[in-house]
Amino acid sequence: MTDWTGMTKQLLEGVRDCDPIYRPTNFWTPGLRDILADLEARGLEVFKSWPTAGYWFYPSYGRPLAPRTIDKTFKHAVETNPGLPRLWWLRSLNGFHEAVRDFDAARLAWDQSRWPFDLEGFGESAVGQPVRHYALTGSDTIRWGKPYLNYLLCLAALSRHVDGPPRHFLEIGGGFGVLGEILMWRDQHARYVNLDIPPLLTVASYYLTTLFGDRVLTPDALDVAGPPHLPASACLPNWRLPDVRGPFDVFVNSFSFQEMEPHVVDHYVGMVADLGVTHVVSLNSRDGKRRAAAGTEGGVLDPVTSDLIVEWFGRRGYTVCGRYGEPLIHSAGELVVLKRA
Repeated sequence: MTDWTGMTKQLLEGVRDCDPIYRPTNFWTPGLRDILADLEARGLEVFKSWPTAGYWFYPSYGRPLAPRTIDKTFKHAVETNPGLPRLWWLRSLNGFHEAVRDFDAARLAWDQSRWPFDLEGFGESAVGQPVRHYALTGSDTIRWGKPYLNYLLCLAALSRHVDGPPRHFLEIGGGFGVLGEILMWRDQHARYVNLDIPPLLTVASYYLTTLFGDRVLTPDALDVAGPPHLPASACLPNWRLPDVRGPFDVFVNSFSFQEMEPHVVDHYVGMVADLGVTHVVSLNSRDGKRRAAAGTEGGVLDPVTSDLIVEWFGRRGYTVCGRYGEPLIHSAGELVVLKRA
């Protein structure tokens, strides 16, 4: 059994000792403090329902209403319209219809001729006790949440630009590791390497090893220094990126570059390009995150936009294959697929 508390403590010590370019930026200062508090008080077993999860790494569809509140609103609504179906009311408020929309968009956009992929036979695990977890295909045992469907949309766009199924994936800022879950259930030979900051690295390590066991290497199982041997999937602290060796078919970044400062993102882009990654998938804000008020924690000092990310990869020899907004992406984010020239 992994000592998750001990591993987290060791990783936090690593943050203090690593090159400053890899330390959490201003945006994440309050988030890390609050997530650590939830980790200590509530435990990893319920991480998807932590109070901090919804803002920092596990977004949800629908209105932020508790089931009891939705029941109360239905009692008032049915007085005006006695024929109002309760299930319709529930699904209208809990995000079910938004989840269906994104799942349908992924299924429509996916190019099965280029990348055969079972979209309906696998869903998101209930490990972590998600609050908004939807059965979308009639099977109550297969469910999906918003983070899972966000990544499914990213991969759907990618499927339109690959020549065959990619297998080796690299991600920076992978949250709780859901991209690895998507890939590894469907392909026993898929390799997913996630680099992140603690304590989210602890969360991802817990999640993926709970699902896949020793198919996923965790920080405590790797050498402290030198290039790590990564024959399988792995979760690594972000400051180990200089030690990582390719090849990788795809690099993915979903809503985390926008939370960093420009010089940090430019550094990561250079490191990814040096690994020779073939395709890049970026889902980040068109306008960047809000600026922090002077001298305050939270927010960014200088926003990183989707255009800037495209520009930085362009300088390293990557060209845009496709840019996607609505109807594929319903958010402030822009989904961009690039390919190494």
